[in-house]
Amino acid sequence: MVVRSRERVLLAVAGHDPSYVFEQGRGCGAGVDADREAAGHFGVACVTVVTAWTEQAEGRVEALGAVSPAIWLSEAVRYVRELGDTLGALKFGLLPGEAAVRAASQLVREARRLSPRLPVVVDPVLAASGGEPLLDAAGRTALIEDLMCQGLVLTPNRPEAYDLTGLPRSTRPEDLARALFRRMAGRDESARGLVLKGGHGGEDPVCDLCLAADGQLVESTHARRLGASLHGSGCRHASAVAANLALGQPLAEAAAQAGAWLGALLARA
Repeated sequence: MVVRSRERVLLAVAGHDPSYVFEQGRGCGAGVDADREAAGHFGVACVTVVTAWTEQAEGRVEALGAVSPAIWLSEAVRYVRELGDTLGALKFGLLPGEAAVRAASQLVREARRLSPRLPVVVDPVLAASGGEPLLDAAGRTALIEDLMCQGLVLTPNRPEAYDLTGLPRSTRPEDLARALFRRMAGRDESARGLVLKGGHGGEDPVCDLCLAADGQLVESTHARRLGASLHGSGCRHASAVAANLALGQPLAEAAAQAGAWLGALLARA
């Protein structure tokens, strides 16, 4: 790991997508490579730790090989200690099971012990784009009861938010966001935040909702790109939010920057 002095660094803990490709200035695919792409776009270095190796074909996850949580946790803790005050943010993507979620909570506690105000972003990957489940019931319980209470920024799409709250699909996005935000109350309410991503409904323009620690709801909109799709859009969005937080931006601005960048990528997809 080579990091220039005073450079802000994002530590991304997520799965690996072997289908990721990057050409002509843009990438397609998910996982740690998409995290690295997003951070690089905003001028933030990215160090990655792999939680699972996946086999993917035609946008579907064919197989999932989880890395032992003890192994990747040890690697991540070492990076946290080596990076010191250059570590600008911590981001989690795919956490394949309850043990992985518990390990993520342990990593947050260790990172916050060294840097109490460190931004932590969690993209709650419950299922793959093709619908394949990636986090079982025990893992979801650990996510809700342990990790979500660590004072972090959660970046779910609307289907994920419905699953995490148990609310009916007819619930208004504003009410859904506030209900999930309340569930995140825990050890450090001053650091918690929520970015509820639009795009999975039929709204045009697409509307992302941001709730920061003060509870103020901020809307961020961008045009719907009809027919456009991008495998790994959730990974990129969460890492873009994390990269901007690492640069010291407030959550609403970080979310707006992430949404605008993702919209531009979809326009070219």
